[in-house]
Amino acid sequence: MTKKKIVIEAKEDFLERLSSASSINAMAELIWNGVDAGSNIVDVQVVTNAIDGVEEIRIQDYGSGIPYGDVEDLFGNLGESWKKDTGRKYGRALHGKDGEGRFKAFALGHNVTWNTTYSSGNGNQTYQITGESTALIESLSYTDPTPATNTLTGTEVVISNIENSHGSLLGENASKELAKLFAAYLSKYPGINITLNGTTIDPSGYQNHVKEIQLQPITLSNGETAEVTVSIIEWNISTKRAVHLCDGNGVSLHEIEGRFRAPGFDFTAYIKSDHFRELDKGNFLILDDLHPDVETLVSRGKDAIRTHFRKRLAAKQCKIVEKWKKEEVYPFEEKEELTPVEEAERQVFDILGVNLEAYLPKFDEADHNSRKFTFMLMAQALKENPKSVQKIITETLNLKKEAQDDLAALLEKTTFSNIISSASVVANRLNFLTGLENLLFDDETKPKFLERDQLHKILETEAWIFDEEFTLSSSEERLEEVLRKHVGVLGEREDGGTDVDVGDGKRGRIDLQLSRTITPRSGEHDYLVVELKRPTKKIDDGVITQVKKYANAVVNDERFLGVPAKWKFLAVSNEMNEFARNDANQQGKPQGQVWISPNGQVTVWVREWAEVINTARARLQFINASLDYEADRESAREYLHKAHEKFIPEIDKDEESEVTVDVEIAMETPEKEIEATAD
Repeated sequence: MTKKKIVIEAKEDFLERLSSASSINAMAELIWNGVDAGSNIVDVQVVTNAIDGVEEIRIQDYGSGIPYGDVEDLFGNLGESWKKDTGRKYGRALHGKDGEGRFKAFALGHNVTWNTTYSSGNGNQTYQITGESTALIESLSYTDPTPATNTLTGTEVVISNIENSHGSLLGENASKELAKLFAAYLSKYPGINITLNGTTIDPSGYQNHVKEIQLQPITLSNGETAEVTVSIIEWNISTKRAVHLCDGNGVSLHEIEGRFRAPGFDFTAYIKSDHFRELDKGNFLILDDLHPDVETLVSRGKDAIRTHFRKRLAAKQCKIVEKWKKEEVYPFEEKEELTPVEEAERQVFDILGVNLEAYLPKFDEADHNSRKFTFMLMAQALKENPKSVQKIITETLNLKKEAQDDLAALLEKTTFSNIISSASVVANRLNFLTGLENLLFDDETKPKFLERDQLHKILETEAWIFDEEFTLSSSEERLEEVLRKHVGVLGEREDGGTDVDVGDGKRGRIDLQLSRTITPRSGEHDYLVVELKRPTKKIDDGVITQVKKYANAVVNDERFLGVPAKWKFLAVSNEMNEFARNDANQQGKPQGQVWISPNGQVTVWVREWAEVINTARARLQFINASLDYEADRESAREYLHKAHEKFIPEIDKDEESEVTVDVEIAMETPEKEIEATAD
């Protein structure tokens, strides 16, 4: 059998790109070739081996076959398909236009054979075309025709020597994917029958709802008008949302991503216009929104899709709300007449509630009391703070699948409240550190905030800044009495003796010391004593000596003799002199430690405020790397006023007007696009 070589006018890398495609898309291209050849039947057989791998793929059509005189043009001239200008044949629209589809067979296997039979003046003739993916240009060839014994014309594509498993071609998933790809076309030409391993590809079996929308004629950039139809198929199977740009017969010419607010719906949309066929001839569809006609047609089509799903969501919402009422979990009482505010609240609640059920499938399975309580909380939150609820729900629904899985795993072990509390601790601490910096160093706030009495009271509940172990520490009366007894060792106190508000409506003196106590083990204590030096007083050798003497006096007081304890004394100020800085950086000791007792139970430390704040902030960075919270001047000020309002003097600032959320703001939620795409 003699063979003739087909000369392909293309570079090898171009052919390699053509022969690389997903399994389903490659198979679909070969099915399209059969349909374009006029076949009403295309039969696909995926033959497996003993270990359930794909051994061979056979695609048989009963179309016109490949006339012998056309073989070199059809296989050799890429980018010049006869279909490009014809558009229609055999009474239906054609799919291909570049003559590239047949080469997608090499994405499925190394060896491809086309056994084709065509009609000629001498009766039916048959011949064979073969090629190998490893050397397409050299290997593609065809035999001489011989008289056919078969009375039917058509082409059988046989793909063999398959390396990859192509598991996506096996099982029901392949049928589903082919159904989605051919849905619009098969609805236009129901007489076409595509089978996969004997099973007919029937898109209707996977469809929940089909909607055909005829748009008003659209004016194009040249002043002419175009007819546009939008088909929307809602599936009962999970699918990636996509919008196909099709000719008027539903032949997909280009696919774009679809992003629409349609929670709970799996769908594919088809924007159909014969003008897309004309635009595709010039390869303008790939420009998407860069070509004015494509942008106009797609924009109008997407508007129709959004309108469709707004109506579908409203209908679905009504059914779900009625179900809630019957189950007696709906948080609003029945009323004959509603005020505009009440009506708005219910509309927003209904939409958020439907979204909640759509994105948390197990919520519908929760017990009656849990669902009723959750809805009551949502309704109350919407009434009191709709903007916060809108942001919380939107952020939750926009979580990516991986983040949703992480959240679900966390909720198996802890509660949402605990997760929020943990994140709030980090955010509050970051805000406190920023606020404290402003208190101590900022030229704008320092003159009015820098009052050590207030600072001391604030630090009583923020002892973690000095030592993480003292996060949950408390004060101890016995310790405070001993500290006051020996305070003279530290020299003259310069607090001015001013009485301040110490909380609960009481006034009194506040020492310039902070002391905390924890009990790490039964019968043992750890003590932290912080000496707050005035900002203008640098830590020097005199301060260090005083603190050491003070530490010895306190530890050796009769009330602590024989008591198992560890002591940490810390002097803090804005600055320290060179002597103190050298003493705080001794070789063999942690930075800041200037003395340790022989038994290691007592240590004395000196720190500058900048170091204290930066060290505390560094401890938080590991967690904040994931939290990604950024404290600023405003959030820091809000935290200080919220947590320590009694001890923060008033400062001049622009009056903050109360923010109110009216019905119009609450009503933004139904219209706002919550971008949600199915994975």
